[in-house]
Amino acid sequence: MRAGILAGLTWAIETMLLSGALNLPFFAKNLQLAFLAPFICAFLHDSCSSLLLAGQGAWRAWQRQYWWIVLAAAIGGPVGMTGYVLAVKFMGPALGAVACAIFPAAGAVLAYLILGEQLTPARWGCLLATLLGVYGLSASSHLATGNLLFGLASAIMCAGGWGLEAVILAKCLKGGVKPSHALQIRQTASAIVSGILLLALLPAGIFFHPVLGQGRLWLFISFASAFATVSYLFYYKAIDQLGPSKAMALNVTSSAWAYLFTVFSGQWDLVNGKSLFFALLVFAGSILTAGDWQELFKRGDH
Repeated sequence: MRAGILAGLTWAIETMLLSGALNLPFFAKNLQLAFLAPFICAFLHDSCSSLLLAGQGAWRAWQRQYWWIVLAAAIGGPVGMTGYVLAVKFMGPALGAVACAIFPAAGAVLAYLILGEQLTPARWGCLLATLLGVYGLSASSHLATGNLLFGLASAIMCAGGWGLEAVILAKCLKGGVKPSHALQIRQTASAIVSGILLLALLPAGIFFHPVLGQGRLWLFISFASAFATVSYLFYYKAIDQLGPSKAMALNVTSSAWAYLFTVFSGQWDLVNGKSLFFALLVFAGSILTAGDWQELFKRGDH
């Protein structure tokens, strides 16, 4: 239980640090920099995390199914992580994290479409409740319409990327792949693919030299990457100890932690009955859509 709670807590801290990086004056100098900020931060984030995992030895024990992890990383990093960072940028760490909490539900739907895993009518109802919760949460916020629309689109992008990544990784982990190896390959491949796309598709190359001289940016990104890596490791430990459904339920609480941290940092306007109700609806709906109900509600820790 403790590992799952710590996974959510450390990911919330990572979210707050990422938000701090995105709001640095460096990225406000011109529109191009402001636009590229989420993409650059997502790339640097996964790059630093891969360096922290360099000693796991995954490359020395390469297996054929590791290529599936590379594919998952190519989807989860450039699509999922970038969508998450964009949602945090447009909606703030509290609302952005809550909106992206729909990714377990998205994973359940993708598993239904790709793997043929069945969703009962009750689970479809929970999925609908999740989507209504995201809509209600956004409607009850004080965000400008433009930021709200971009934020919701980014959250959907994040949920789709992470959901599809989870479907692919689930097959790999069932095949006996060590979680630490999967995480090292995932972060490294994600950083490489994100870097290639950033250089090839965006005019970002000219900004890398200025970025290297931004000490505060690297401080935020380094600490965010460290907390993200710790969060992943706690999450895998929770899966091993509690099973995937309970681990996922505890991991999604990162949104609640991010919400609380944002409120305590001074944004008390986020506290109202509607926001709290719809945030709880997102958590409950997402968990119940994806989780094993018997496992979630049985007594005891195992």
